[in-house]
Amino acid sequence: MNRALDILAGGWLVNGVLTFHTGQPFTVRSNGCQGVWANCFPDLIQGKDPNAAPAGGRRPEQWFDVTNFAPPASLTQGNLGLQTNYGPSTRNVDFSIAKYFKFTERWKLQFRGEAFNIANTPQFSVPNRNRQDPNFGKVTSTQAGSERHVQFALRLEF
Repeated sequence: MNRALDILAGGWLVNGVLTFHTGQPFTVRSNGCQGVWANCFPDLIQGKDPNAAPAGGRRPEQWFDVTNFAPPASLTQGNLGLQTNYGPSTRNVDFSIAKYFKFTERWKLQFRGEAFNIANTPQFSVPNRNRQDPNFGKVTSTQAGSERHVQFALRLEF
């Protein structure tokens, strides 16, 4: 390839990473267990699924059906077990592009651009899990550091 065409079209590197994770398990809690010194959980209504999606599907405003839970029966710690629910899943795309510029056989310069979470997809945290909280079942935050990050680098190789 001639020098001018090599400067434009030669020496490019492109990389991508696609990541999918299932949601993190979490435990629904309750307050007000009487005579119980251990953890306090709500009672699950008979025949209901604790992780069931609400009518209309999952969304940050209501991640699971909060009507499936009741206050714990008196003198019990509730009948719901540990880690019965799952938080939002993770979907992420990282991308990088680099270009090599050759000066001699031994000396070359690399320019590199990298984007983490290039689509800036929100990575939601687990929803509020305390039955008495006004935000029960709502996702109120995103995972720290999950926003899009872009960085550039220049590297001289010899």
